[in-house]
Amino acid sequence: MEDLKYQIDLLTALNERLLASEKMYRHIAECSGTLFMYFDYKCTPTKVDLVGPWDDKVGEKIANHPYDESYMLNLLFDEDQDKFRIHMLELEREGLESDTVEVRSRNKRYWLSCFANVTYDEDHNPVEKIISIKDITKIKMNSEELEYLAFYDSLTGVYNRNYFVRKFRDMCEKADSEKVSVEIMFVDIDDFKKINDSIGLLFGDELVQEFGQYLKGFNGEDVNVGRFGSDVFVIAIYNPCGQRSSDVIYRKIQERLRHPFTLTNKTEMMFTVSVGVAEYPDAGRTALEVIKNAEIVLYKAKERGKNGIQYFELDILNKFIKNISVEKQLKEAIETEGFQLYYQPQYYAASGNLRGAEALIRWPDPEGNGFITSPGEFIPIAEKNGAIIPIGNFVTKEALRTLSDWRNKYHIPMILSINISAVALEKENFVDNISHAINLYGINPETIELEITESVFINNFEDVIDKIKTLRGLGMRVSLDDFGTGYSSLSYLKQLPIDTIKIDRSFIETAVKDDSSSIIYESVIQMSKKLGFETVAEGVETKEQFNYLREKNIDIIQGYLLGKPISKVEFEKLLIRQVP
Repeated sequence: MEDLKYQIDLLTALNERLLASEKMYRHIAECSGTLFMYFDYKCTPTKVDLVGPWDDKVGEKIANHPYDESYMLNLLFDEDQDKFRIHMLELEREGLESDTVEVRSRNKRYWLSCFANVTYDEDHNPVEKIISIKDITKIKMNSEELEYLAFYDSLTGVYNRNYFVRKFRDMCEKADSEKVSVEIMFVDIDDFKKINDSIGLLFGDELVQEFGQYLKGFNGEDVNVGRFGSDVFVIAIYNPCGQRSSDVIYRKIQERLRHPFTLTNKTEMMFTVSVGVAEYPDAGRTALEVIKNAEIVLYKAKERGKNGIQYFELDILNKFIKNISVEKQLKEAIETEGFQLYYQPQYYAASGNLRGAEALIRWPDPEGNGFITSPGEFIPIAEKNGAIIPIGNFVTKEALRTLSDWRNKYHIPMILSINISAVALEKENFVDNISHAINLYGINPETIELEITESVFINNFEDVIDKIKTLRGLGMRVSLDDFGTGYSSLSYLKQLPIDTIKIDRSFIETAVKDDSSSIIYESVIQMSKKLGFETVAEGVETKEQFNYLREKNIDIIQGYLLGKPISKVEFEKLLIRQVP
């Protein structure tokens, strides 16, 4: 009896030990997220044991049913059990231990990492087999998502910037070996900021998405489409020819843009695009250099009025490089106030008496080699990058300080004209700044004439009109410069609170030689006088022009004939001659 009891206790202990081990192995399997399948081929039908996690309902069915291999596979892979079985057989046949397989079960998609180990008898018949299955679906999906984000733009589905550059570089390397070219197009939505302001950022993104989806349709074996910025797309074309060229693609884009894009809120949007095109290897020795040059000519297309296409030209690149150099030097000149004012005299046509002068900015070379560049070149650059504000402040301060000095020295009544940029006039504190400067130097406001161009009225007509009225209310004069070069119209002059009209030199040049132009010029003078404006003729260079203008009753003459722009010192000599 004692031996039997000992045997029972020993078996019980061993059983408990086995149960504990099994529990431990099950916990290990479940924590690892791996399902282990044990096939015992000595049993008929084949006996299968499972350890590890799976769907709860499947687990219940397995636990409460005497199952074989077919039953188990049907439960686990009801839709793809044959696919899984074949995959595992191939895995065993090829002597592989692990692989991945995609299957579907209960209308779900799974990616499984599978490991197999088979034991054979002396006749090479399978005795037992262990298969481990790990669900790597989340890992696979995350990997696919990361891969997508690495290559594609999340909003539009076209290539992102980095991957497009890589693909374009590959195209250029291939083009070198095959002695062909590669075109790249920069496609930019015109006035996208205004579009965003009008429909909101969300619908702005939707519009970009719709346009990007349209451009994606150009993708092909030799055409790649990418997105470089919020509203900037790029298209690379390998060995462009026939229907596969920037010219053809541009025409197709233009055709599409003749019809609106309909957004989810039913808004119909129409817009235009500007396009810059450069070609490898003509536009650069490397892929990145060609990309840079295509972007440069895109800006040129914008400058030329938008809604157009601009192809790379060497002159455009040289001008761009020069402008970059000018921008850098401008910054240094602003910090050191490395500018000077020159003064061009104005005379009354009838009497020949000095009326005053126009203050003109000049940028002298610090080394004494004349001027770095003309105002016609650096002022437009300054207006684009904002440097025009500190430059304008310098001009105003220096001009008023000089006028105050001349008044105290020579006591000669004169009017000083100061050019005001549209950018400066848009600033909220512009009127206060001018008024403060006049008071600071003790200047009579009536001796100051602010020269503006028609461009100041483009963005905010009413606001500019209010500011001009305030300036004139303080006693200052306002002159409309370059009349005849823009959208000049006699009919709208009566709406402007101005005192003087300066007629552009190009108008004068044609009026002297052409009867039709002469009639128009005379009409401008007569109409201006009837509206109460003074008239100034700019750019008078010949005696013939002077006599013609005086005959037509022009009020004021300004030009090289009577005086070029001169330095402060030289202008003081002129003032001394005016002293009685």
